Amino acid sequence: MPKLTIVIPNYNGGENLKRAIESCRTIQIPENDYEILIVDNKSIDNSIEIATEMKVKFTNIRIVQNEKNLGRIKNWNIGIEKAGGKYLIFLFSNDLINEKNNIHELLQNLDSDQTISISMSSLLKKERAKQYIKKAYFDRTVKCPSKKFALNCLNRGLLPFGPIQSIIYRLDDIMSNKNKFLEEFPINADEIFSFEEACKRENIMFNPHPQITWDLTQGRFHGKIKIDDEFKEHSDTIETIKNKTNLDVNYGLISTYRAINLIKFSAKNFQQKNGKKEAITHLLSKIKESGTFFNTDKILIKTLFDKLKNSDKDADDLLYKTIIARCIDESNN
Repeated sequence: MPKLTIVIPNYNGGENLKRAIESCRTIQIPENDYEILIVDNKSIDNSIEIATEMKVKFTNIRIVQNEKNLGRIKNWNIGIEKAGGKYLIFLFSNDLINEKNNIHELLQNLDSDQTISISMSSLLKKERAKQYIKKAYFDRTVKCPSKKFALNCLNRGLLPFGPIQSIIYRLDDIMSNKNKFLEEFPINADEIFSFEEACKRENIMFNPHPQITWDLTQGRFHGKIKIDDEFKEHSDTIETIKNKTNLDVNYGLISTYRAINLIKFSAKNFQQKNGKKEAITHLLSKIKESGTFFNTDKILIKTLFDKLKNSDKDADDLLYKTIIARCIDESNN
């Protein structure tokens, strides 16, 4: 059994697929200790030819070809079903394993510490105008109590686990209850899946070193989301995670964070026809639905002050850093 399976779901990846495969060479473990599993979703370009050619260079490549296009979520599940490693990483054909990754160290930590459910790393986010580190919560690797972190996030309507390419999963844990990505959640299937996996053991490991380069210059599914779809699915997602993890969610805070995220999400639409009207309509409906708008939250207040002191820092990163620090402190007291 290989130690690691790198699942590459692919549809018309072409030359990007070749680039993604080649980036796997930067992982500092022997080639026979990991496999590259390409799950092709009935591509109509030259992806299969490229993958077959790459098998000459990479003897650890396996190719699975779907007889028809199954949709992207079901294709991810095929990757789980066909994986043969002890641990599992997803790598999409647009992305790269980061050249300075420390995946080998993370695997050693997972081997030696059975309390860790998943490893979650920062990532190098690449946009057209710039690239920068995202989700670098600490300057060192830390363990955080899984359910404390999950509950603190859910209570604020936060979904912290995307993109899944930054996570290392335990395949045995996934198979223990035959967990899979839910096709009825096209936006948040990865979050529901990851919340459930994270809560199966005592701790989550957070790693500050980028595991992947998340390339947004090639186009992404999330760029096509409508605000109506996003916020309808968000409510259903929180409820589904609550039921799967048996966490006692406090809905009082969710309206606050949802309103803030709604403003952020809608800002892009303000220049579009009816965009401003659409945003305001949603805000008013959520206030009416919850009966409240802003609830007092020390974590939010601290994050706002941290943002004022560190204007160049990502607000979401500061927020998650505060949550992780609180969870660690509470577990030590």
